[in-house]
Amino acid sequence: MGEPDVPGAEAPRSTRVARSAGLIAKVKRVGATLRDEFEAGKRGDPGEPERLWPSAKEQLAAMMALLTATRHVGPPTPSSAAAEQAAEAEAADPEVADTEAAEVAEALGGIDWAGVRAATAERTGDAAKAMRTMAGQVDWAKVQPVAAQLSSALIAAVASGQLGIGGRLGPIVARAIVDQAGLGQRVANQIGEQRALMPPDFRSVIDATAREV
Repeated sequence: MGEPDVPGAEAPRSTRVARSAGLIAKVKRVGATLRDEFEAGKRGDPGEPERLWPSAKEQLAAMMALLTATRHVGPPTPSSAAAEQAAEAEAADPEVADTEAAEVAEALGGIDWAGVRAATAERTGDAAKAMRTMAGQVDWAKVQPVAAQLSSALIAAVASGQLGIGGRLGPIVARAIVDQAGLGQRVANQIGEQRALMPPDFRSVIDATAREV
């Protein structure tokens, strides 16, 4: 008998291993933090609880800086024009684009989407506000439906603090959010090719929050 037909069964072994390792490490870190806080509480020394994720405001500030750099605002300068040309040349390289799309897809594989939904459910909370602000940077009319779903999931994961955007990954996530050079679509395509589940669609949450405001 063959292997069961399950989502993600045909994903490359390296990708599956990386996702599993990342998720296990995250679960261990959260478990260790909760255990330490529980033990401190029993000793009557709760102290300041350790944050498991960056705050929504911190994530928003970091991502807005990345999005501003991705979508240069204002008249171009020689340095910004050169940087933009270099970014376009890099994005035009299929191998580079596929590698970046794979990095984002792997990062999404370790997200606790139930936790993301819980963090963004309160429409007046910081996470929901961060989602709305980031979503305002996306030209949704120009983004294909599947890429738009991917963008909304990235926005929600960043806003909830569950998707770290430090180091090399941050600029790539920013470009995937706005689907620069079709990067968001490439991420969605890779997830589909790996037969993994697409992240949840958070566009309704973003729209509802925007309407209330």
